[in-house]
Amino acid sequence: MTGPSPDSEWRVGWRIVAACALANGTGISLLFLTFNMFVLPMAQDLRLSRSETGLVQSLIVTAALGAPLIGRLADRYGFGLIFGVCTVLLAGIELAQAYWVSTGMEMAVTVALAGFIGGGAASVVLTRPINAHFDRWRGLALGLVGAGVSIAVIVVPPFLQQVIGTHGWRAGFATLAGLALVVGMPLVLALFPHSALNHRPGGLSVPAGSPGRGDRSFARSSDFWFLVVANLLSAIAVSGAVSQLSPMIQDEGFDAATAALGLSVFAFGQLIGKLGGGWLLDRFEPRLVAIVLTVVPSLGYVVLLTGSGMIVAVLGAAALIGLLQGADIGIFAYFTARRFGVARYGTVFGALHGLSWVGTAVGAVGFGASFDRYGSYAPAQAVSVGLLLIAALAFIPFRMPQRQTHEPTAGTRR
Repeated sequence: MTGPSPDSEWRVGWRIVAACALANGTGISLLFLTFNMFVLPMAQDLRLSRSETGLVQSLIVTAALGAPLIGRLADRYGFGLIFGVCTVLLAGIELAQAYWVSTGMEMAVTVALAGFIGGGAASVVLTRPINAHFDRWRGLALGLVGAGVSIAVIVVPPFLQQVIGTHGWRAGFATLAGLALVVGMPLVLALFPHSALNHRPGGLSVPAGSPGRGDRSFARSSDFWFLVVANLLSAIAVSGAVSQLSPMIQDEGFDAATAALGLSVFAFGQLIGKLGGGWLLDRFEPRLVAIVLTVVPSLGYVVLLTGSGMIVAVLGAAALIGLLQGADIGIFAYFTARRFGVARYGTVFGALHGLSWVGTAVGAVGFGASFDRYGSYAPAQAVSVGLLLIAALAFIPFRMPQRQTHEPTAGTRR
């Protein structure tokens, strides 16, 4: 059957993209990407070392358990219910971080809870309606959704730094809770097409050789494990830098304001990675695009390892590392939908994304331990260069099915 023209995907699709981008920019991703701004004042107040703060951050690894479960729930109950419940719970956790936490252990508990339920307000759930509705412009649509958090991390850190500097780190967590509950969720629910809000999958096409509904054979596919290797190693390399980005910049001799600027520049690199990566995925060989976008950010670590001490070089390195952090979700969501279909997308991508959080935890602990043991982040940065090169190689044997043209799902037409 011949589907509609590719441009018709945007008639309703722009509302789905806008809603998911807003959700992405005010959810767990914003908490994770700005958490490094809390590290120094929080560590001083709670009497934590860099390794201990890295260990606390690493407990976001509970997403490895939560993401597959939340992905399956999204497959069964649709976007609206899962997003709404998880956003309310996440805001409650951020308020607990603001008003209840008084020890490192209590902060660790809240981070672990945020990781477990955070997938309901992140890519596991947010990319599902995109992949269900879009085909020809899937890469660009995924990039635009990812751009939501990049724009938020460009805009929010200077304001958040002012809040933290004036009122303390606890007020910063309360601010994030307000953004999620008062700004993000109402706008998302207003924008999202009502007919698609709780649309449940049914009759969606599945590429030949892909797992059907309820079929977990994807775990026996070598292609799934190629994606796991690439995602896991990329997460170790990039997320380790994210977890310590503000301290890393300050340890180069710059102040907290410059570190906040570095986070915004990192987010700008993310934005380029998301939009540029999505555009490239729609037009060129996806495996080649994935390889290039995985290798190029390693140059950021090479710049940091040279120790030039120049602000332009440090900010440029942050942008290069942000490039992959921006592109990776779109790459892996695109590859998952193309290879395994949409009928059980939440289950497959939830498992893949959950495993990537293991890499995130290893990276956060590894970068903090590198500083505590060697007084420098250089060993962790050098290891990250090698990990990114290996991750790029994992895309080469991946089997990419031919694009299948289909109409947008029935629940997203009106």
